[in-house]
Amino acid sequence: MAVGAFSTPAAAHSGTTHAGTPHWLLFVLLIVGIGGIAGSVASARRGIVSFRAAAVILAGGVVSVAFSGIGLVELQVVGTTPPKLVDIYLPLSLVASTLLAVGGFATVRLKRPTKPLYAVLCVILGSWIAYPVVMPNQGYTNPLGYLLALSLPAVLAAIVWSDARGIIQSIRLQTKPKLFGIAAGLLMSVFFAFSGGTMSFNPDDGANVPTEAFVIPYEVASPLVVWPAVEWYFPSIPFTGYISVGTVLVMGVLGSLVGLNVAVVTQQWTNSGSVAGKKMLSGSLATSGATACCCCAPAFYGVLSVLFGTAATPIYWSS
Repeated sequence: MAVGAFSTPAAAHSGTTHAGTPHWLLFVLLIVGIGGIAGSVASARRGIVSFRAAAVILAGGVVSVAFSGIGLVELQVVGTTPPKLVDIYLPLSLVASTLLAVGGFATVRLKRPTKPLYAVLCVILGSWIAYPVVMPNQGYTNPLGYLLALSLPAVLAAIVWSDARGIIQSIRLQTKPKLFGIAAGLLMSVFFAFSGGTMSFNPDDGANVPTEAFVIPYEVASPLVVWPAVEWYFPSIPFTGYISVGTVLVMGVLGSLVGLNVAVVTQQWTNSGSVAGKKMLSGSLATSGATACCCCAPAFYGVLSVLFGTAATPIYWSS
């Protein structure tokens, strides 16, 4: 990643090497990182290594996965053929939003009738999918879009505070879980920024590309509505991107959820002195994975482009 960040970018996504960084190297780092994460947990559980050593290996694995994932997102082979079957996008969005909203609401009311906020969350998430499809002009300036966008973190905060207030307060009093949670949340936010395309160390070459650095006010119609933003470009690095109120909102939600889960796992490891409790870890780790999956599709395509090159173009348009 460092090589890719500080070298001259090559032609726009035309092969399997960019900025002097071969794709296979990033892929190897990704596999090594995943192996380090799994191996650290398994080794500590069996008593092969100490908890402290396992924590170091785990942290190294997480960093390796994060930065190799960013590299694969940055240096993936971009599809050159236009997307097909675009006519089915609208009905698919409506079907997905309906299934999530109605199915999620019904499931929560049947299985967890004492948790109405979870049913509300399902409806909000389904509405996020349907909103651009059903609103005129995609609802870019409609006040309902702002209300919908802000309702997501509000409901999530209410759920976390209602169900995990005691855990949050206990984490706040412990240094190690708190630091691990903050670090994981920030790393997740950075990964989202690159996988979501809001930041890049590998800007595309093209006509009329600026040759001087700039930082300017901007407006971005994502997520859901138009948000004030700041755009920048530093060709000497090269580093380009933007940050808006909306992207901060989304990154804050994802980073907070992942960070909270990592803090909980760290607290459990610290307090138990081991990682023997398999059930203790499964819920938090599964939740972290589910939280992160929304921005992993570009990284998934990055892996496929390493293995299959431009043959993976249909996955590019899907992700």
